[in-house]
Amino acid sequence: MTDNGRKMFNIILALLVSTAAWFFVVYNYDPMTNARYSGVPITYTGLDTLANRGYAVAEANYKNVEVTLQQRRVDTKNISSDDISVTADVSGLSTGDNTVSLRVVGPEGTQVIDSSVKTVTVDIQSATTQEIPISVEYAEKEEENDMPLIENKSVDTATVIATEEKLAEIDRVAAIIDQEDLDNQFKAMTLEIAPLDKEGNKVLNVVVYPETVSFRAAAGSTKEVSLQVPVKDDSDDSYERTYTAPQTVVIEGKKSRVSNLNSITAKEVDLAYYYEDSKIPLEFELPDGVFIAGGQEDKLVLSLKVVQKEEEKEDEGSEDN
Repeated sequence: MTDNGRKMFNIILALLVSTAAWFFVVYNYDPMTNARYSGVPITYTGLDTLANRGYAVAEANYKNVEVTLQQRRVDTKNISSDDISVTADVSGLSTGDNTVSLRVVGPEGTQVIDSSVKTVTVDIQSATTQEIPISVEYAEKEEENDMPLIENKSVDTATVIATEEKLAEIDRVAAIIDQEDLDNQFKAMTLEIAPLDKEGNKVLNVVVYPETVSFRAAAGSTKEVSLQVPVKDDSDDSYERTYTAPQTVVIEGKKSRVSNLNSITAKEVDLAYYYEDSKIPLEFELPDGVFIAGGQEDKLVLSLKVVQKEEEKEDEGSEDN
C-alpha cells in the first residue's frame, strides 16, 4: 500500500470511529432537555357514564393546554403535541360548574415537568337525545362530483346525546373516508361516527351511539344527465290532458358506469286513466350499478293538468236547457 493509500485508509477509519462514538454517546448518554408543546387538546373521559345519568358537558373554560416534557434531546424531533394525552374525567360530575383536575401523560421515556393548566371548570347540564341519519363522506374530494358508493350499511341512524346547545351545533353525523382507500371494487369497512358542524368540524363533548358503522364502499360519482319521459294517452273522452316533466336527473354509481351515461329514460306514463290534476312519481329501470341520487323525490314527478274540453261543456249546457 502506498503512503497516500495508507493516509486515506487512516482518515476513513478515523471518521468511522468518531461516528460510532457519537452514536454511542447520543443514544446512551444523551443529555436530557425540556421541550414545551402548545395546543394540546383536553379530552373528556366518562362522557358515556355522564350521559347514562342524564347529563352532558355544556362547556369548559379551557380547550387546550401547554405541556413541558423532559426528554432525551435526540427524541425531540420525533415528539409532537399529538403524542401527549391530557384528560379530564367527568363521569361523576353533577349539574353546574365543577372543578376537575387534569391528567397529563407524555410518550414513553419522557417525564411531564409542567402544564399551563392544572384544573378546568366544566359546566354540566341536562342532556337531550336526538336520532340523526348517518352519512358517509370523503374527508376531501379530488373532483366535485366524487362520492363514496355505499351498500349494506349496518345502521342508518345514530342516537346523539348532548345539551340542547350542542345539538343545535350539529349539522350531521358522518363516517369519514379517505378517498385514496377506495377503488372500483366494493370493500368492507368499519369507521367511527362523528358529529359534525356545517363546516365539517367535529362537535366536541357529544355522545354518539353506536360509536361505529360498518358498510361496503367503492369509489363513486354523481352526474346530471338528460331525462326522457315517454307518455301514452289512448283515451277518447271529453278531457284534455297536458303535462310537464323534469328534463334532467342526477344519477350516482361507480365512476366507470356513470361517466359513460349522458341520458336515461323513465318508465312510460299512461295518462288515460287520470281525470283530475295529479303529481305522478316517475319510475325507472336503470343500468346495473346506477342509481338515482337521493334528495330528488319532490322533483322527479310528472305534473298533469286535466281539463274538460270546451265543446263537451257546451253540449252538456244545451242538454240542461
